[in-house]
Amino acid sequence: MLALDGDFSWCRNGSPTLGLFKPREIERFLIEPDASEWSAQQLTNLDQTMLFHSNPTEKLEKIPHKFKYKFRCDDADCNGHTMSCTDWEMAQSYRSWRDEYDEEWEAALRQKYEEEMINKFDTHFYVGTVHRHPKEWIMVGLFYPPPVVIRDLFD
Repeated sequence: MLALDGDFSWCRNGSPTLGLFKPREIERFLIEPDASEWSAQQLTNLDQTMLFHSNPTEKLEKIPHKFKYKFRCDDADCNGHTMSCTDWEMAQSYRSWRDEYDEEWEAALRQKYEEEMINKFDTHFYVGTVHRHPKEWIMVGLFYPPPVVIRDLFD
């Protein structure tokens, strides 16, 4: 796994399959509509079981949105990147806040995953490649510690 500050250019050579980096700038959190039902192929994949395990009693809920981040890395030639985010915590936030806030779920999601990730935390992206498309990168998680102030290190 690679851990780099802001330079996302290492992803182009296809060597690592998992990495962590800090974007130079997060521009926006995007919420795009997606299919509300699983495709036939996705349902087939969900129905596969391991040899000595049974199927889950409930089907995994399909989230009818795609979550993405638009950001810039430290590469001098960077024109920006837009990358899908499959973070489990984000999907669970959607499920919980959709039920809790009804029509206002998007505002709650934006407060946490846009406003706070840009302004409150020192946000890093865990990224990984997709098995069938090894040069295609997606965000698989977020790491967002509070910003460290140098004086905090000596207290």
